[in-house]
Amino acid sequence: MTQGSGTIISFTGQPDTEHVPADMLLDGTRDLGEATYAWNIETDVMTWGLEATHIFGVREMAALSSGTAFATLIDQASPHSRHAEVFESERCDQGTGVSFSTRYLVNPAPGLRFWIEDTGRWFANEKGRPRLVHGVCRRVLAPTSEEIALVTKRHFDPTTGALTRADFCNALGDAIVTSARDPRGLVLMMVAVDDLAQLNKTYGYHIGDEIIAAIVRRLRGLVRRRDILGRYATNKIGIVLAPSLADHMEFVANRLASAIRGVPIDTSAGPIPASVHIGGVAVPRDAKTAIEALHACEEALTDAQDRTDQAFLAFSGDPETRAKRSSNRESTDTVLTALNDRRIELAFQPIVRSGSGEVAMYEALVRMTSPEGELMGAGTIVPVAERLGFLHLIDHRVMELALETLRRRRDIQLTVNVGVDTALHPDWMAAFQAHLAIDKSVAQRLVVEITETSLIEDVQGAQRLIEAIKDCGACVAIDDFGAGHTSFRNMRLLPIDILKIDGTFIKNLARSEDDRFFVQTLLQLARHLRIETVAEWVQDEETASLLTSWRVEYLQGDFVGVATQDLPEPKSSFRAIA
Repeated sequence: MTQGSGTIISFTGQPDTEHVPADMLLDGTRDLGEATYAWNIETDVMTWGLEATHIFGVREMAALSSGTAFATLIDQASPHSRHAEVFESERCDQGTGVSFSTRYLVNPAPGLRFWIEDTGRWFANEKGRPRLVHGVCRRVLAPTSEEIALVTKRHFDPTTGALTRADFCNALGDAIVTSARDPRGLVLMMVAVDDLAQLNKTYGYHIGDEIIAAIVRRLRGLVRRRDILGRYATNKIGIVLAPSLADHMEFVANRLASAIRGVPIDTSAGPIPASVHIGGVAVPRDAKTAIEALHACEEALTDAQDRTDQAFLAFSGDPETRAKRSSNRESTDTVLTALNDRRIELAFQPIVRSGSGEVAMYEALVRMTSPEGELMGAGTIVPVAERLGFLHLIDHRVMELALETLRRRRDIQLTVNVGVDTALHPDWMAAFQAHLAIDKSVAQRLVVEITETSLIEDVQGAQRLIEAIKDCGACVAIDDFGAGHTSFRNMRLLPIDILKIDGTFIKNLARSEDDRFFVQTLLQLARHLRIETVAEWVQDEETASLLTSWRVEYLQGDFVGVATQDLPEPKSSFRAIA
């Protein structure tokens, strides 16, 4: 088994990637076997035996790689879960662990619902809290009559009154079967509320819930009684129009979008304007199964959200669009496979003291080795991960590798970049604190870099994040300062230790009077606030000498030291700056 952070997929052997046949959902006729697992609660990593993907009916081990991911498989209708058995148990571990046995309903894919029997034992840490779980999962092949009734019952989201995600997906599957002989087919739409996160920040989550509920009421008033509505995600409402002609899809979608946009929504905070984007797909023309329809509809919605000139886009099967989606999937697979195969690595670029050239610290930079042995830099990895929504996986792995390096090399200091969205997630902070608690001396040699453009979106949230990192004993730097034009007032409010000047202001320093004015003003303010400064992208001796004369504390760039995968021996120094 491999070891890693809570977001890195760990498994033994090669998983069976085929879906379980539909006739085995509740009353299967053959034994699927059982899957053993270990769950490290402190890192959230789950490791499984060979049969796991087959038993749970999932294609990828990513769905089972962590406790957080696994929890998403539990059906909302399930009265039990492993989480409750472990964390809500009143029993104490007396040194031999605490046994448990439970059955819960899982919903790994639309139309796929079945019961799991989970038996095992959990073990506590020194504070008596659950630390490790060992267990065995097996498919329940003969559910009780009560369990069968629970599977067939519909459940509704309490905020909106629409179906829950699980029941909406199952209703979609039923509708596809029912409409199979109707030449009109059906239409699936996904309605996403624009900027819901910002609305929640501005007005509060209770107002966000009021907006979602009001939008669902408007949608319900515009569709037919037999059409199906479900809350597919926090800001997404699914609609099944059955039966419905594909040719009517655009007209209906634009009518829905106009109804939402046309009149502000009345809330307890007053009228608030809202808007939506909509993706749609015709079944069976563009998709045959519920899974295919949901995937196609989400792709159409993503395409629609990239547009500012229209609110709706239908799924497109044209070669150019399909090639783009295929490229995205291949890029995702490439990076995720590299994570699974432990081919995400670090390179180290020195940051030197100006004047002396003595190495003060190294920045840990992400690298990926391809199966053919080619080394790829952050410019290949990070944009893909950011665009396709799994940058947090990279952030977790890079931090894990950096902390391992600091434990191994006690003579160095490292800076590590982490995305704000990653760092604000409770799971990241919990893992970060747990890692540093193992060896507190590591925190004293760690600088966490946060990009400025992310900070300016929520200065108060950034302030809380920085304070939490510093409470762990680490330092905090703002990376790429100047790119986001943070006001100097905000800079004063943030309790940072180091300010890294964006390289775009450094690379033309010798030739640009505007850049020289900006950098000198920034350095004066930083000295007043007792914040150390790093100049990035130092590419030549003239720039380095100029910055040194202005009393920049540190220099970074190819002129003073390139990034390498191997750390130099202790007490290395690079080019001295006169």
